[in-house]
Amino acid sequence: MISPDAAVRSAVESFDTAIAERSISQLEAAYQGLASLPRHALAEHARELGPHLAEHLDDMPQWHAAVYAVFVGALVEWNADALVCARPILSGLRSAMEQAVEFAELWEQHHDEDQEPPDPSGMPSPEQQKAFGPDYADVWHAPYFGWLTVHRWEQAAVAVLADLRVRAGLDGPHPFADRAELVELTRRLEPHIGDLQCAQRALLLLDDEPLLVLDRASGRAFRLRMGGIADNYQLQTLLGALLIGGGHLPGDAPSPVAVALSTDAPIDMHRPDELPGTLECFNFSEPSGRWIWSATTPDRIPTADGVRRLVLDPPVMRHHYKAVRFLPRVPGRLELQAVLEPDEAAAFFPDLQELVSWQEASRQAADGY
Repeated sequence: MISPDAAVRSAVESFDTAIAERSISQLEAAYQGLASLPRHALAEHARELGPHLAEHLDDMPQWHAAVYAVFVGALVEWNADALVCARPILSGLRSAMEQAVEFAELWEQHHDEDQEPPDPSGMPSPEQQKAFGPDYADVWHAPYFGWLTVHRWEQAAVAVLADLRVRAGLDGPHPFADRAELVELTRRLEPHIGDLQCAQRALLLLDDEPLLVLDRASGRAFRLRMGGIADNYQLQTLLGALLIGGGHLPGDAPSPVAVALSTDAPIDMHRPDELPGTLECFNFSEPSGRWIWSATTPDRIPTADGVRRLVLDPPVMRHHYKAVRFLPRVPGRLELQAVLEPDEAAAFFPDLQELVSWQEASRQAADGY
């Protein structure tokens, strides 16, 4: 019987041959060979296998590159170096989204409003390709395959963006991807293709970010530093644990289990109904009085003098939510660095505006604010 190590080597040799000969049939056969390997064998070889496959994503046709990218993402989750794999994956995500935007525009130009575009999670369809007409190869081909592969590239991108080093690499002097461009593409594409929240929130993660929290009722202020927090529900849980659980503010603190799941405890996503729930501890707002809804991301918190500034009020209505991390592989971190008593914090409060009404906040939300 062939050993797992030998099976991995054989599968890699088949892949290399397919790339060298530019053979789609061999590329598909190599994928089947790799995907059929035992998981433990793939995990043991992930560190060399992931970067090797990622290096050749640009050498494949659009569809096959996206399928292989998902496989590379799985290898990253099993110990391949995300930093080495990130550049071709994020480049592939950008290209697929650009092409998908073009496809959406083409579809609107050539079809009535009641005609739905192809399922973006589906397989390439020869019938659909034929229906595009004689200009399929010149006009529709690349946009169509971009449309069909966006969610696959998204899955791979989220795997590499879970690594803090990759996210830091988006902001350095020589970034290997444009974070703002990728976020903007997700926002342009979502009205056409549906939910891209996983990629968007992974791209919007703040790391080692200073935060000044102003509690309107007590007049206290809190200096904190946050990282890896994917949405403001998660921030609600961690703030409640620090400020209420720490005895700085009154109220009911989240349970230790809720706090652990919002930080770094393993999450069983196969049984979501059994995950614990908790209640919002605060009403978040900007200093302007505009609400910051818990379903949004921490990047919505405005900055002043280079520090994000968040205002707390008692909850207008206590929303119940699952106390988990939206991105399970990303640990959330919130550190309390200083408590400013009212006399120390007073300088931050004169500019605070009254919290807008629930009705006005709802209207602003409906307008996309």
